[in-house]
Amino acid sequence: MRGSSGCQNLNYLKVEDTRSLREKFLLAVFTVLCVSYIAGCGGASGPPPLAITTSSLPDGTIGTIYSQEIQITGGTAPYTWSITSGTLPDNLILQSNPPVAASIYGTPDMVQNGVKFSIGVKDARGQTASQSYTVNILSTPTVVQTKYGALRGVEANNLIAFRGIPYTAPPVGNLRWKAPQLPASWTGVRDASAFGNECPQIEPASGQFGGDEDCLTLNIFISQTPAKQPQSVMVFFHGGGNVFGNAHSSPTQLDLPPLASQGVVVVTAQYRLGALGFLTTPQLATEDAGSAGAYALLDMIEALKWVQQNIAAFGGDPTRVLLFGQSAGSFNIQMLLAAPPAQGLFSAAGMISGAVPLASMTTWLVSASEAQAASGPFISAMGCSNAADVLACLRGVPVTTILNYGTNFGGGPGFGTPFLPIDSFAYLQQHGSPVPLLIGSASEEYTAVRDGPDILGNLDLAGYMTAIHQRFDAVGAGVANQVLSLYPAASYDSPFWALVAVDSDYQITCETRGTARATVGANRKPVYRYIYTHRYENDPSLSGLRACHTCDLYFIFGNFNPVGPIPNYMPTPAELTFSQVLMGYWTRFAATGDPNGAGAVAWPQYDANTEGMLQLDDTFVPVNGFHTPQCTYLETLTQP
Repeated sequence: MRGSSGCQNLNYLKVEDTRSLREKFLLAVFTVLCVSYIAGCGGASGPPPLAITTSSLPDGTIGTIYSQEIQITGGTAPYTWSITSGTLPDNLILQSNPPVAASIYGTPDMVQNGVKFSIGVKDARGQTASQSYTVNILSTPTVVQTKYGALRGVEANNLIAFRGIPYTAPPVGNLRWKAPQLPASWTGVRDASAFGNECPQIEPASGQFGGDEDCLTLNIFISQTPAKQPQSVMVFFHGGGNVFGNAHSSPTQLDLPPLASQGVVVVTAQYRLGALGFLTTPQLATEDAGSAGAYALLDMIEALKWVQQNIAAFGGDPTRVLLFGQSAGSFNIQMLLAAPPAQGLFSAAGMISGAVPLASMTTWLVSASEAQAASGPFISAMGCSNAADVLACLRGVPVTTILNYGTNFGGGPGFGTPFLPIDSFAYLQQHGSPVPLLIGSASEEYTAVRDGPDILGNLDLAGYMTAIHQRFDAVGAGVANQVLSLYPAASYDSPFWALVAVDSDYQITCETRGTARATVGANRKPVYRYIYTHRYENDPSLSGLRACHTCDLYFIFGNFNPVGPIPNYMPTPAELTFSQVLMGYWTRFAATGDPNGAGAVAWPQYDANTEGMLQLDDTFVPVNGFHTPQCTYLETLTQP
């Protein structure tokens, strides 16, 4: 050998065949060693340089498994992989795939745009290579990213439903009778296929306890057809006297409402009921004057805040939010119109079959001081009057004990607080509505409240007169006789329908009229009033209720399974058209604050002089007033 230089030139290996056998063997060994050394020196016959050949990666989809291989060439195994700059999209990992690859794997649980990172590899001889990537994690129609985590909805009936979404922390333990707190975030993709618990209540049908305090959830329904631009939002709060009901079942059958396929996003939300939602005591007022007695209403405000923060991810427009409710839900809407903490969270409001008269004209809404004073018997019944810490004692009482106490605390927080400085009727009277208002009632509200045919039966004239005196003698001398003169039995199909008219007007329709009249005025937001008169056409028992309390909701939401106790009600062709037109009015109002358009019958703005409104039936008819003389008198009477 001639030293290391022999590795550079092998010509000297050309020797004569006459060399000895031993010499030939040594030359062969030397040749093998030099060739090996050349490879080790990086000569032309060695392995190619290390390089990552995967130059780009595809985008991922939230909630869907992501698995992409990173490939290399050259180098010497084994290989070591690492993230050399940036970070991978959330919930993805880099893992080695021996012998010559790696992969990015996982299920993304967050929408992310333009995630930049670099992947590096190092081989056994210390060679390195690196490649930069940019990846987007996209949303899907059924998996949506919210501020608190990702949700997976379900497709059905041409809609996508996201159910049981927590919009606050559960109001349990020390959070009972406190303002709602922010909900907890979660990792991964949360299943949103099932409704949450209903709030604690005594079930009307069975008289039994139901529900759970962990109940503050909302539901969102969107069309499966992607919208080209953000859609207006309709946020609904259910009725039930503020003591029962929920956001998904009877009487409104709010699940999968066809309304959500009419160019809007539909949201339904639950709120605390009864004493859990409306109790106020001196101790609660001392602890937090701004929340005492207003817990249910603060829940609604928190739901509206959640919508403002998250609804864009569902295709909704947070600048166009219609807040609406029915019955007690409508009472609550009226209070939110007047509550300072609610302002700016909605662009329009709708009140269906429920309005609150001036506080001096009702025993339903009282001042905060009166409401606090009335809490003494409740505190005593809970065994907390002599407790060192009354609130701690109350917060430890079993929820069934609270509900079984039986007092209706569903009237609201009382006025004269930071939450409700003056009563809501007086506020509307002084300022008008802060947003356009759609308000109305049904012509025979009370057949589904107290005056059903199954209760009154074949009421005769004497029975009608007795019922009127029972209702009004305590209100004032001569009142019953005046009511009988305004509602003569001969003017109705029977004494039964005369009594239904009195109760419906006195309890709901005339209060609705009074609130509408108080709200309108020059330079104020417009008010649109209606009177619903439609009778169901394909079932005798439903038709027998005429235009009853809740009867209009099925047409507004487009959902007829069931209607009250009737499963799978089949609307007539005329009713399907009626529902479609009615949904059009409501969705246009949600979008613009004006229900008119699309060639529909003109809906006049309400004013106190003409009382122009729209009568809702198979044929839509503008009318001026409804039972105006009767309401003019009844509105002067104190409400129970």
